[in-house]
Amino acid sequence: MTAMQHEATALGAHVYGSEHVLLGLLATGGLLADAVTAVTPSLTYAAVHDAVERSADDAPLIGSLGLSTVAAQVAEAPRPIRTPRNRHTPELQSALNTASAGWGQLRKNGSLPKESKLTSTVLWLAALEPTARASRLLQALDVDVDQVRAEVLAAAATPGAPAPTWPTEVRTGPVTRLVQRIFSRASTAG
Repeated sequence: MTAMQHEATALGAHVYGSEHVLLGLLATGGLLADAVTAVTPSLTYAAVHDAVERSADDAPLIGSLGLSTVAAQVAEAPRPIRTPRNRHTPELQSALNTASAGWGQLRKNGSLPKESKLTSTVLWLAALEPTARASRLLQALDVDVDQVRAEVLAAAATPGAPAPTWPTEVRTGPVTRLVQRIFSRASTAG
């Protein structure tokens, strides 16, 4: 989370988005990041950072409007660096909710080991949700998001067990919905 905060601050963001989560995960590294980047060598911190800066996920829309995605070089005063105030974009909150519910479902049915603490697995899965900006950035970089998700799930599975299939429909119980609603009100930028 500290790396995500650093990435958002460095990019001048006012809120945290899934792109900052992905950059933080890649910057921090670790066993899961190493497993993912071994299968997808084009998924690097530098490539994702460049895609965020040039808004690669928005390029098709901008092009369809007849505009260029090349930003004009304008001399401007440096922006003051300020850390976002623990607020998530709605897309990040939605992705976190969906990923945590899917992860919980896989743990509940025994497809993933029941751990007592939350790991970076949920953050990876949130960044790979189709509604997340990070997922669209990866698609713009020709990264197979489904392959990355499969690698994350394989790394999270019990050693020797097959990688579970990501659930397409996730049912959340009343307690999960209540917690998500509370966090959504407290964390979502408005």
